[in-house]
Amino acid sequence: MKASYLGAMGYSGKHNFPATWPVPPAYDDPATSVASYQEGIEECEFAEEVGFEWVSFSEHHYSGRIATGVPAVMAASVAERCKRVKIAMLGHVLPLNNPVRVAEELGLLDNLTNGRLIIGFLRGTATEDQTYTMDPSEGRGRLMEGMDLVLKALTEPQPFGWEGRYYNFRTVAVWPRPVQQPLPPVFVATRSDDSAKYAARNKLGLGVSFVPPEMMGELANKYFSWCEDAGWTPTPDEVVFRGNIYLGETDKQAEEWMERAKSAVAARIGSTPAQNITKAAQAARAGEQFDLRNVIAGGPSGDVAGVASRMNFFGGPDTVVRQIKEYRDQCGVGVVDLFFQQPSVSHKEVMQEIDLFGREVLPRIKEL
Repeated sequence: MKASYLGAMGYSGKHNFPATWPVPPAYDDPATSVASYQEGIEECEFAEEVGFEWVSFSEHHYSGRIATGVPAVMAASVAERCKRVKIAMLGHVLPLNNPVRVAEELGLLDNLTNGRLIIGFLRGTATEDQTYTMDPSEGRGRLMEGMDLVLKALTEPQPFGWEGRYYNFRTVAVWPRPVQQPLPPVFVATRSDDSAKYAARNKLGLGVSFVPPEMMGELANKYFSWCEDAGWTPTPDEVVFRGNIYLGETDKQAEEWMERAKSAVAARIGSTPAQNITKAAQAARAGEQFDLRNVIAGGPSGDVAGVASRMNFFGGPDTVVRQIKEYRDQCGVGVVDLFFQQPSVSHKEVMQEIDLFGREVLPRIKEL
């Protein structure tokens, strides 16, 4: 298995944010923001140094928790500092964007990285729809048509026109072409059957985020069946899972962090323990991301640890290796994309976790 570091570039004072979206810009101090991006880049560099094979970026808006509203800019910056890792755009929230512009950004990134780009398409969340006032009922259709258009724009050698339901272009002729021909590796990040079926039919990889292994396993089994129907078999590298992680030297150390974070976050969020566990369970059933801040804010310690272990990777090295192996065994995952920048965890502590992961976890999962 391979490991990917999610370059969230979170604002270092995010533990002081209100439990709302959007986060008011008043919470941003420019000096702190500049320092936070530099710390995030240092984390990416260190992840490469200890053996991570990918660094990933995602489009998120109006929040300093994942502060990459323009992920291609962030990816280009990191690519100049990290010379070996794959640059995984996992990815653009496609319904919010002009697909031709996305294709141009991806073609340029593959050239800037000399063929190290990995492409991923996202539908995005309800809050993301509000960013550019997109009609949520159009999101799925825009994603499907947008993926078709981006893939054609990156592979068609001659200018072409496009007349679709959502997009119309008289002329499309994207420069530069990708270094990787005919395409860099492409993933569809989804929890829905129709998008997974699209990925299988078009021989694209599958990406799933923030769900327990049994839930991902249900979708992955369908995906593998649809791939078989389409006449191909995905490799482990074509199945990615993104999850939250907190790695301690021991399970006890991780549990102590959980208790501290639970107390701090509960005071800000104001929800009862039972309410937060219920919210986490409801989000999982609905296939939605539930911010770990809310998970760690509630429930008796045993319940919180249970939710965290199912929704994320949590514990000492032995426990985290076992949890990662569950995704390999139940879902066919070959790449784990890991979100280390948890609330109340400082840059120094993230660097310590990356070091520990490189020493105690990565060598073992590479053998799986």
